[in-house]
Amino acid sequence: MDTRSKEKVQRLIDERREEILQLCSDMVRIPSENPPGDMGEMASFLRGFLEERGFAVEAYEPEKGRINLVARIGAGEPTLILNGHMDVVPAGDRERWDFPPYCGELREGKILGRGATDMKGGLTSLIAAFVAVSQAVGDLPGTLVLTIVPDEETGGEHGSRWLVETGKVRGEACLIGEPTSMVGSFVGEKGICWLRLSARGVPAHGSLPMLGENAIEKLAAAFPVLHAIEREEVEVPEDVREIVEASKALYRGMLADKGIADEAKLEAVAGALDHSTVNIGVIKGGSKVNIVPESCSADVDVRVPVGTTPAKVRDRVVELLRERGLADIECELVSYSNPNYTSPSEKIYALLSRNAKDILGIDLKPLFVTGATDGRFFRLGGIPAINYGPGELALAHAYNEYVRAEDVIRAAKVIAGTIVDFFGS
Repeated sequence: MDTRSKEKVQRLIDERREEILQLCSDMVRIPSENPPGDMGEMASFLRGFLEERGFAVEAYEPEKGRINLVARIGAGEPTLILNGHMDVVPAGDRERWDFPPYCGELREGKILGRGATDMKGGLTSLIAAFVAVSQAVGDLPGTLVLTIVPDEETGGEHGSRWLVETGKVRGEACLIGEPTSMVGSFVGEKGICWLRLSARGVPAHGSLPMLGENAIEKLAAAFPVLHAIEREEVEVPEDVREIVEASKALYRGMLADKGIADEAKLEAVAGALDHSTVNIGVIKGGSKVNIVPESCSADVDVRVPVGTTPAKVRDRVVELLRERGLADIECELVSYSNPNYTSPSEKIYALLSRNAKDILGIDLKPLFVTGATDGRFFRLGGIPAINYGPGELALAHAYNEYVRAEDVIRAAKVIAGTIVDFFGS
């Protein structure tokens, strides 16, 4: 493909600017909260949007309400996958919003509402690029696959993970539209290590607690042990040290822009990129206020940096518990994914970087993200995956969420240019 194809897709995106922004607003107006996670209304809307434009759309529903949409352009190899999720986190306390959380209003250059940044803005950019390429390019020398998935916000089991593990989608690369502030591309992410700690006690009457053993108090003694692993150094592999350092700078700048000037907090956030972090998320214990509790459990979210693994972290927690005389506290690894990344030397990143420079004048930076994305399922399935899309990371899951309208258009142009180059190079 020549430069005329790239110029045509850019022109088509400009000509359909209002339609593209309307698509984003319409998506935000559909409250596709997860939980509960039923994507029926959202999937029906997007399927109709694509079918009205002549695309054949496959729908897969591995669990009721968890609907995956797949559309394709072209045939044969190579295959490039575009990926975005429909679900959003709940809006929370409506009183804390400055506008209705599902208004989808375009105001002062921003599309307002829950999910605008994470990631209906990015999903809009992907769809806009997909449509523009289909109309600007004749016979595509390969296959472009658009995957729209249901449950990224609750782990991706019935979305991207299911599509990859069942072989419904395969390809040479994957581009995901998660918010990256436009200046970078998330090429890697920390691992997930979800632990469940359990303690057993001896029940007794609440008026004579000395006759029992309080399982809640026993388990509470384990919490400082958990936090001790946050202070332990992890040797980051040499080939990604520069990426990790650049990511630290991004996080510091992101928080500074939000008015956070506390140096200790800024350094702690930056340090999360090469240290484990611990969040004690759920505690369950006791049955009645006047009974000494005989059992207690805590679900703990540990995020693991590149350079170690969830299994090693779990073993280290067990070792520390034993050293502190808490060996009878059970520690179970209930869910995990290893830290993972795509090398910036991969073709998909090189092409994205070139288009960000040519179209927007941005020197793109490869970055690590502290959270998890669906990118891990593609990478662990042998498919290089990177994230790039409109929206500020600090706005994801926040009150008064929005995405800048201009960034939705700009991201669509960069993604479309990357697609053309992928099949033309």
